[in-house]
Amino acid sequence: MRRRYFTSLARTATATLPTTLVARAWIKALAAELREQRMEGFADQSQLIWERLRQESNIDLKAVSLKGSEKADVRKLVMDVTVDGQEASALGVMSQGEQHSLALSLFLPRAATADSPFGFIVIDDPVQSMDPAKVNGLAQVLHELGEHRQVVVFTHDTRLQRAFTSQDLPVTVFEVERAESSKVKVKPVTDPVRQALDDARALASTSYLPSAARTHVLPGLCRFAKENAFLEAAWIRHHRSGAPEDELQAAVGSADKLMKVAALALFGDAGRTGDVYRELRTLCGPRAVDLLKECQNGAHATGAQITDPHRFVDDIEIMAQKVRKPGVTV
Repeated sequence: MRRRYFTSLARTATATLPTTLVARAWIKALAAELREQRMEGFADQSQLIWERLRQESNIDLKAVSLKGSEKADVRKLVMDVTVDGQEASALGVMSQGEQHSLALSLFLPRAATADSPFGFIVIDDPVQSMDPAKVNGLAQVLHELGEHRQVVVFTHDTRLQRAFTSQDLPVTVFEVERAESSKVKVKPVTDPVRQALDDARALASTSYLPSAARTHVLPGLCRFAKENAFLEAAWIRHHRSGAPEDELQAAVGSADKLMKVAALALFGDAGRTGDVYRELRTLCGPRAVDLLKECQNGAHATGAQITDPHRFVDDIEIMAQKVRKPGVTV
């Protein structure tokens, strides 16, 4: 009786096998079609992101698709790439920074899909080998993603923070430090202008402030605040002009005097130091030049003669606020 039962099952299975194989083939074909349709949506988004990240690159990403053998059930990602209008192999012509940008272009649309169960994206050091222009594009992409989900980025590279601030994009920065016994400390990072002003104000509030601290340390902190305010303004001016990022990077590197940094901020030209005082008086009022000179005097042997430390720091703060981009407080 048991032998007949198993024989009957075998005959039934044999009779239904062709239908099962047809159904299996149909499911595989449908799954492949759905994957390709899903990929089409990702491909469009990948191209849009690549356009933001490819700044100053002559490589165009025309299409992204899945191709392969249905029988072997193998699919591979195919990228249609052109260099100066000529077809080329993507990985064969891309620099490391461009490859990282392309990888992000392919990853981010999938990570940010509407049906994802996660309300956040975590990215580790995405700015590796990227030139400044691509870092700016990445900041724009991450800002847009951040409007719909939380975006967490880990990096040692401070260029990404600068890319956010120079483009008026909000960002919250934390410093993560592994202390003794692997204890992790996390603290918010304020911008360098704010930090220098806070340190200067704390010094000004110190009881029995030593003379050297008043004449040298206090103006030195305020000079640091002013210099970083000028640098921020220079990056914003340069970015808005659409000029190549490496031009300003080189100019900043060669600006060995505070007046040259100020000229970059005010005119985009480090050579116009002779016009700085006039422009500062117009922008920040008649005391601006005296304040700047006091900051510079702190580096000299005689130091700066500051009679009211609190007022000095307050005036530097107002001046720094006017130098920085409009609408941003320090």
